[in-house]
Amino acid sequence: MSTARGLIGEFITCAAIMSLSQGWRVIHCPQDQIDIIAFLDKDFVRVQVKASSLRANKSSRTPGYHFQNGSGSTKKTLPDASKQDIIAHCFLDARRCVFYAAESVNQYSQRYPQAFPLQPDMEQESWDEAISIINARQL
Repeated sequence: MSTARGLIGEFITCAAIMSLSQGWRVIHCPQDQIDIIAFLDKDFVRVQVKASSLRANKSSRTPGYHFQNGSGSTKKTLPDASKQDIIAHCFLDARRCVFYAAESVNQYSQRYPQAFPLQPDMEQESWDEAISIINARQL
């Protein structure tokens, strides 16, 4: 993916997090495995953004989204909760995101149907679920 497309995904994700009901704020800080720091009061989470556009699947004619969750150039590794807290899948053309706690991501790639990002309240509900998992981790 081009650097410009990745940045677009990061900024869409920043806007999505800032629009959540609790009043989260963000700092865009692209680093290895972290793209955004989101914070609310004294709490903060490290967010890695994965971006995808709608495209035709090779095995079918139905368009969909495909995200690569693995990181690393030689041997791909799954997200690691010690390095990032949330994995955000940003649907570029829909300008929507879905959020997962890092430990919930157990596939190297993930596909979604075309209508997936159109679900109402998807961003808020997935963020709340990811934060709940992260909070349980810290107990």
